[in-house]
Amino acid sequence: MRETSATRRGVLAAAGGALLAGCSGLDEFGESSDEEIRSSRLPDLTDDGESQPVVVETMPIEIERTVLAERVQRTTDLLATLPMSFGADDVPNGYVRKQLIEAAEDASEYIQDARTAQSRLTAMRSLQRARSEARFAAAGWGFVEDGTTETARQSEHEAVIEDANALRSDHAYLGEDPVEAVLFHAEVEQHLAFVAENRYPSGSVNTDELLTVAEWGEHTEYARARVDDGRYLYDRFRESLPADAGSIEETLTTAGESLVDELQRRRSDLPAEPTEGDHELVWRLRYRVRDAAESSARYAGDEPGAASTVLRGAEGLADFLAYERIRDRIDDGEQFGVEEAADVHDARDQAVESVRTALDESPRAGLARPVLADAAQQIVAADEELARLRGTVRPARLDDPIRRYVTATARARSVPAACQEVLDTLTQ
Repeated sequence: MRETSATRRGVLAAAGGALLAGCSGLDEFGESSDEEIRSSRLPDLTDDGESQPVVVETMPIEIERTVLAERVQRTTDLLATLPMSFGADDVPNGYVRKQLIEAAEDASEYIQDARTAQSRLTAMRSLQRARSEARFAAAGWGFVEDGTTETARQSEHEAVIEDANALRSDHAYLGEDPVEAVLFHAEVEQHLAFVAENRYPSGSVNTDELLTVAEWGEHTEYARARVDDGRYLYDRFRESLPADAGSIEETLTTAGESLVDELQRRRSDLPAEPTEGDHELVWRLRYRVRDAAESSARYAGDEPGAASTVLRGAEGLADFLAYERIRDRIDDGEQFGVEEAADVHDARDQAVESVRTALDESPRAGLARPVLADAAQQIVAADEELARLRGTVRPARLDDPIRRYVTATARARSVPAACQEVLDTLTQ
């Protein structure tokens, strides 16, 4: 199913990253009531790009502008197949017509996202989505115009799978610097895994044949974009290496296995799940961070390749360290609740500053960025929750955004140590 524009624009933190924009200046905040807090006093930064904790992913090679321009051109070529406007005479079903129009609009918005992206890798990912949205609309219109069938789109998707298999056969774990190799090869692994694991469109089953054909078009185009970009990035990385660069596969495999073993060891030492207590925020906070740590260990060995396993190891170690931080604070009697708006601002400030500091203090920023992206996304999600509040609210209504800020802080502060452990594992 296509991602809606509203949902897409609500997620400002991308995996990886180099850019951080932190807190704005805040005034003194007094409250007229111990029981309620005016929502106007709470942080409302969802429309302020300069105040969003965006973590922008990059790679240590330059993605050529000409390649991005080709992706834009592919999108505009698809959109050019559409009529100037969709009317009832073209597509009588109003719901179906709306889906095609929205897909075309989303494609244009993704192109704009790419043009304003903070890195070319982020731009490339936006253009993958632009292509798939444009193809949804173009494939749907193709059904109207020339009766293109679902079978034809499925056959096209099979050709993409063949190209993915060819890339998989060519993919060799070359490299010199283990961290750079992890980042590049994990990217290729993820592209290939998407195609292999998503043989069919993920949307709900459609009884409308036009929408079925449109979804196959979208699915095929996105898979094609992933294969094209995976091939391009792999070739660029290989070209950047000296001619005598050897395989780093054994290093990555050994490190990945060691990290999985370490996460499993830590999982076995986890205490039992906390039982619900009198203070719901404390219970929920402890439950959620423990569950994140346990899950990271449970699925650590399920990644599509050695490089992705190493990245999962960094994320998992940060999860366990974050759990220990929050557990210790709870054991020391901290309640985490808020009494006034200034407490919310303080919690957010700490979260954003923790992400910034972690990026500066991590031994290799490349390893830190994918992990910090999740912490940044937690902050953005909390911001959006606060922005939806109106009037006056009781402090308990703020428990969920506070939980997100606290979790983001603990996770970000755990990233430098987690990355150091991964780096030691890679270089030992």
